[in-house]
Amino acid sequence: MSDFDALSRKLLASASLVKPPSTPRDKTTTSKIADLQLHPTLEATLHILNHDLPSAHFLVRHMQAAPALEGMLLHGILHRCEGDFRNARLWIGDVGDACEGFKPKKKDEGEKLDDETAGKCGCPSVDGSLVSFVYGKQGMDGAKKLLDDVEGFRRRKGGESEEGRSNERIRQEMTKVLEWCTKKFGTQPYTDATSAWVKNSDEIQKISNGMVSGGKGYREF
Repeated sequence: MSDFDALSRKLLASASLVKPPSTPRDKTTTSKIADLQLHPTLEATLHILNHDLPSAHFLVRHMQAAPALEGMLLHGILHRCEGDFRNARLWIGDVGDACEGFKPKKKDEGEKLDDETAGKCGCPSVDGSLVSFVYGKQGMDGAKKLLDDVEGFRRRKGGESEEGRSNERIRQEMTKVLEWCTKKFGTQPYTDATSAWVKNSDEIQKISNGMVSGGKGYREF
């Protein structure tokens, strides 16, 4: 079993992301994840599973536009973990638009992704989109339902049995994210992480600038 397989299995088994994590489960694991030199989407997924949201956020902020749909989906999952459900819905909605071939937030206007970008959004060895692979036949409805259920649990302060069921659904979600990213990017050393970065759209860049320097958004940096 590879170091990646062993670590991912360990983190999937122990992750508890229904409630907002405040600190990494194991701070020494942060460096172990980084030492694997994985593709940034795989690294970010492992950081989320280790409850290390700041390390994951650093990575996904460089992958906020198509064709980096994996980073965009992880951004939505990360905000769901934090409890920032508004931003989680926005990011997951953007992924849904792009999986249908539209520019994020431009589906209603009928603005399509260019052919080159759209061609990079999928995984060559997988039939179907990222959303359908991760959430199955429910697709976007499944992604939204999980988000709604986590938000409802926190507002109601639900019990252990409900938390356990939701946690298992999140484990299944993250397992599929890892599987997709492994199929698409592999687990070989990815020494130049910047090659995975994508340029923000003008709209996303404006929002990001406001969050970082303008004090807007769910948290300040």
